[in-house]
Amino acid sequence: MTEYGAVLRRLLDFTGSKLYAVADEVGYDVSYISKWCNKDLLPAPKTAHVVDVALGRYFAAAIRRDGLEGAFAAAFPEAAGGGLEEGITALLSRAYDASAHQRSAPAPAPGTEVELLLQRHEILGRLRDLSLPPEGGTVVCTVDLLTLLKSRDFVVLERLFRREGCHIHAALDLARFQDGREEEMGLLYGFLSRNRGSFLTLYDGAGLEREGILTVDEGCGMLMSMEGHGELDALVMVQGAAAARLRETALGRLRERQVLLAPARPEDMRRGGYRTDFYSRDQFQFFSPYGFEFLLPSSVCEPLIRAGDPADGPAWDLRRLFITWEEVFQKSHIDFYLLKSSVLRYLESGRLLFADILYRMSPAQRLEHLESIKERVLANHDIRFLVLDDDALPPGPPPGFAVYLSPKKLFLKSPGAYLTGKGPMFYTVQCDVLIQAARRYLEGLRGLPLCRSFDYRDVAELEGRYGGMLYRMLTLQQEEGGEGPAAP
Repeated sequence: MTEYGAVLRRLLDFTGSKLYAVADEVGYDVSYISKWCNKDLLPAPKTAHVVDVALGRYFAAAIRRDGLEGAFAAAFPEAAGGGLEEGITALLSRAYDASAHQRSAPAPAPGTEVELLLQRHEILGRLRDLSLPPEGGTVVCTVDLLTLLKSRDFVVLERLFRREGCHIHAALDLARFQDGREEEMGLLYGFLSRNRGSFLTLYDGAGLEREGILTVDEGCGMLMSMEGHGELDALVMVQGAAAARLRETALGRLRERQVLLAPARPEDMRRGGYRTDFYSRDQFQFFSPYGFEFLLPSSVCEPLIRAGDPADGPAWDLRRLFITWEEVFQKSHIDFYLLKSSVLRYLESGRLLFADILYRMSPAQRLEHLESIKERVLANHDIRFLVLDDDALPPGPPPGFAVYLSPKKLFLKSPGAYLTGKGPMFYTVQCDVLIQAARRYLEGLRGLPLCRSFDYRDVAELEGRYGGMLYRMLTLQQEEGGEGPAAP
């Protein structure tokens, strides 16, 4: 228990206050109050003073109500001076400062192995020798994730994040996304795509700039120092009990902060009308690396639902989503970003992922889909397709997440998770700064040589150039038949 926790516990006991009542007063969940009292957890630095003032007001009112001023002065002489409320607030503030100072440099437990490395070849060699976290293990990082991604030393660190089923908790410096630059969003999306078997939760890293903590499960902890160019110039390796304590400290610091991005399950996306609210806007950007689930003909709705599993959601919910999309496509401004390779694969195989249903369109359905796309584009001149040439993309793993972006919401969907059962199916972005940065990043793709734009004015030319070939290709596949769940 921290000194702050001990003082808070004494005040609770003295006034006979309940945790839930204090939680209501300061506006925190009761679980946080419990952790402040009993574990190595403190209020976030930027809100600590506000919390202490609220606690001072609450405890002072309880003491006056019960006529305990004299007993309080005897039990808490260190709070003497000034008014009752001010004295309690000052007492808590001093305890907070002392606890924060003690936590800034965790002391190794007896018998703990501590290793200081200052030479780069020693640092990198030691990192290469680290054991990977077990499947389902946890990596906690208070170092800004973008700083690591930009470091040339990250090549030896990323292996720690890549373990399938690994749960990653990391800090992110939002200031990097507020100046209009696009590189950072590309780096973050690339990291997610490379490590789509892991589960990443990102937290606002404000105030954690000097922490430098990276822990791998409970057995290995690191304190890292990086010089101006993002290279590691000092590393403290901690093993044993102190490493476990360092992990809990780092995780506690992160959990005090706003969640920016988090994994989600299909039921999370259906709960509370998330998807319905997403489509209540009139401007959208979609990126599809697998199939093309949009602008489907109405005739495919029932076959899709029949192909799904009850776990994919109630049939009425899927029908409502289909109808919602019909309305959205009639009047909204929509940019569809597509990989050239994914367009060709869809035309050849018919495989797509609609909501939570993997499905294979028959050749006849694909022809009907193409006709539906043409009709919708000619009816709504605010629909545009932006096709990205894969051959011109930087080398590396292909994009792994579909992107769904409206003015106030952003979520990612992983076709790979549906195909393999590994990794998170969704990520929800819970921060407007990241949502707007994603919008700028997608809009920035339009001017690149690898991107070609098509809209209603190009329909006749595209149909004349490719329509006959596509029709012949798909009619030749008619005998293959088959509509239904898509195979991996």
